[in-house]
Amino acid sequence: MKNPAYKSVSSRPTQSLRNEPRWPRLIRQVRQQMGLTQAAFAEMMGVKQASVSRWENGHDTPSLAQRQRITDLWRAADAPRLRQQLKARMIYAPNPISIVGRGAHFLEFSNSFAREAGVTTDQLRGCPVYGQFGDIVDRTTEAWEQSGIFKGDIAFTLTVLTLTDVAGQTIHLKNFDTPYHLDDEIVSVCEVKRIDEAEYEQHVRAYGAPVFSLSYDDLPR
Repeated sequence: MKNPAYKSVSSRPTQSLRNEPRWPRLIRQVRQQMGLTQAAFAEMMGVKQASVSRWENGHDTPSLAQRQRITDLWRAADAPRLRQQLKARMIYAPNPISIVGRGAHFLEFSNSFAREAGVTTDQLRGCPVYGQFGDIVDRTTEAWEQSGIFKGDIAFTLTVLTLTDVAGQTIHLKNFDTPYHLDDEIVSVCEVKRIDEAEYEQHVRAYGAPVFSLSYDDLPR
């Protein structure tokens, strides 16, 4: 039986930003990161202070255009801290990780990534996942991209892959992928773990496909 939480990777997550409890927290975070009072933030947004107060208390929600501007401000304000966090994860993360950008291009790796994935990182840095590991990985990667990982829709994805390593052996990997917003770019931090065939098949039975995605709307509250 498929896990009831599973959603087809071809489906688009339902957007319900008006009901998301994260908006009051996000607005307060952006305003505080910029060092602005509610009055100053309201002036910048072209609204009254009472509107900002209602946003932060969850009594009202900004318009679509205002939400987009707030999101852009948050990305700009948070980008330096996130870049530092990503660098630290590359050094200290207990699990092998890679950072992947739009078009499924490899951007960076931890030292343990090559060993766990059975690849040579110097040959992959800056290259797309596509065309490197065979048709199965290409199809899975396409489904992973379509899940919305680079569009800000997805909280995380859980993906299993089958590929051939540099020694010619067939191996299975499980990736836990989380998006990070850096300036105008969204990258995915992929924590990778080698698994056996039984765990690979168990994942596919549970979720109905190699890629399981969870949208922000479906996060437990």
